[in-house]
Amino acid sequence: MRKRRLSKQLFVVNDRLKQLEQEETQVSAELDYHRALADDAVRDAAVYESELHRNSADRALADVDRFERALREVDYRREALLSKRNRLLDRMDSYEDLH
Repeated sequence: MRKRRLSKQLFVVNDRLKQLEQEETQVSAELDYHRALADDAVRDAAVYESELHRNSADRALADVDRFERALREVDYRREALLSKRNRLLDRMDSYEDLH
């Protein structure tokens, strides 16, 4: 019975890891897009030296920061799930050693 529960928990963790992989792909693509926009905005601000362009560059750089934080959060959640998965695997191994 306990082994079945551990297997189910392991399945849930692996499913969450797959979801995080998809989320990471999406966030990474959005980060690349916003980095390109920020590069253009910073270049425009340097060339045109206007308040409007500087504000646009600041907003674009803030978007890049936001997506970088989101990517770090995904990485943090993945590391936590990997640790949980390893603990579950260790528990399954010790259960099998006992039986």
